[in-house]
Amino acid sequence: MGILERGKALLWPERCILCGQVAAYGACCCPRCRRETPPLEGALQRSGLLVVAVWPYEDRVTSAVARFKFRGDKKAGRQMARQMAQAWAEQGRDFGADSLTFVPMPPERERQRGYNQARLLAQWAGEELNLPVLELLSREGVLMQHEMAASFRKKGGRPVFRPLPGAERKAAGRRILLVDDIVTTGGTVQVCAAQLQKAGAEAVAVLAAAAG
Repeated sequence: MGILERGKALLWPERCILCGQVAAYGACCCPRCRRETPPLEGALQRSGLLVVAVWPYEDRVTSAVARFKFRGDKKAGRQMARQMAQAWAEQGRDFGADSLTFVPMPPERERQRGYNQARLLAQWAGEELNLPVLELLSREGVLMQHEMAASFRKKGGRPVFRPLPGAERKAAGRRILLVDDIVTTGGTVQVCAAQLQKAGAEAVAVLAAAAG
């Protein structure tokens, strides 16, 4: 570490993304959080989809996501996106993603909050991975996870997510990386992936900050 970097580390120390304590220069997490909440090793499968996530779905991780999601801590969001991109580069490169998209929010909720956390994570991760971010899906209303899964299974049921006008032209033949903050049951990403494939995507995988 050079003199300038040492000065920055003293004046503006790095903070652990998970607990807020001082972390080593350039590190996203403090030693305690790295020990007690280690990153996930290897990709997961949810609803038949490849899922790469940084951390397990645990309290300190969800608290960090909530700081970004509900309190506008965009520094934490950028740190998450950097870790997500690194995890994908290590665990998902064989998928051959050529673009990213994100799980949309209902328009009225996005207007109230002022941003969609999944959109920002996709933008920042896309910068790290040097991949374009495509806006492909819209969201109509809000359903709970179990309701989305039931809606997806129900014959003739109307999905909460659908391709935006022009999505077919953008998505055709692409291998798309779908970004969300947290994946639990996989109901949301399952419905989104189905709609992306309906729009012509060749394949869909998922990238998240945490997965349970």
